[in-house]
Amino acid sequence: MIVFREAKSSDIDNIMYLEEKCFNIYTQESKDVYENRIKYFPEGFIVLEDNNTFCGAVSSEIWNYRENVFLKDFTLGHSIKEQLDLNGNELYISSIGILPQYRSNGYGKKLFNELVSHIKMLFPKVTKGILLLNETWIHAMKIYQDFGFQYVCEFPDFFTADDKSNQKAIVMRKAFL
Repeated sequence: MIVFREAKSSDIDNIMYLEEKCFNIYTQESKDVYENRIKYFPEGFIVLEDNNTFCGAVSSEIWNYRENVFLKDFTLGHSIKEQLDLNGNELYISSIGILPQYRSNGYGKKLFNELVSHIKMLFPKVTKGILLLNETWIHAMKIYQDFGFQYVCEFPDFFTADDKSNQKAIVMRKAFL
């Protein structure tokens, strides 16, 4: 049985394991960053469990929409405390991951949909979504495109690959109906 729930501080070890399994060392967030995301915005941090087993999670922030997109807003390790605005109108999806053994079951789409539905219910002012992804994350890009997210801009040399080469980041946005 699939269950979605808000993350708790007791989930931190599972979240850090997820981070390790989903992202390379140059893209992983620190434990402090995730602890702060849970502390300051638990409503925007959703865990997916199947039969009481942790399978994945998604975290987010609420920002005020700005037409122009700035690189500094997306930096690794940025402080949710400084950027979170619960009266804002744009949902920034900061991270989503499904453990490898649970992929290809539609869990990513279900988790993403649950987050958006949950936020829209709790924060009706949120009318837009924004996210950033590595150009090589083709499967994730397909999920976002299926949800109606569209290309906005890109930042060259934002991500670092395992071989230490640079990869661009793509920013996508969507207006929620």
